[in-house]
Amino acid sequence: MTIDEERSILTIGMCAAFADGEKDERERQELRRIAESLADAAHAPSLSRIYQDVLLKRVSLSEAAAQLGSSESRQLAYEMVVCVCDADGR
Repeated sequence: MTIDEERSILTIGMCAAFADGEKDERERQELRRIAESLADAAHAPSLSRIYQDVLLKRVSLSEAAAQLGSSESRQLAYEMVVCVCDADGR
């Protein structure tokens, strides 16, 4: 998986977490867990930078989704987003 795909998965996850208009620490924790699971020593997406990009609307959901080049990366993004959305129990 490329760094762009990892960044896209986290971006999509953040968009999903913010979609309900609520700020929930459980969703943030799940996003951190996902970021840690995707990262390796060679490269890791900056979670704080992705938060800024999403909150300041420097990146769109469609732009992030377009970076997912394989069906496997799209499936992974979907499953990670489900984990984020389920984290707050709603």
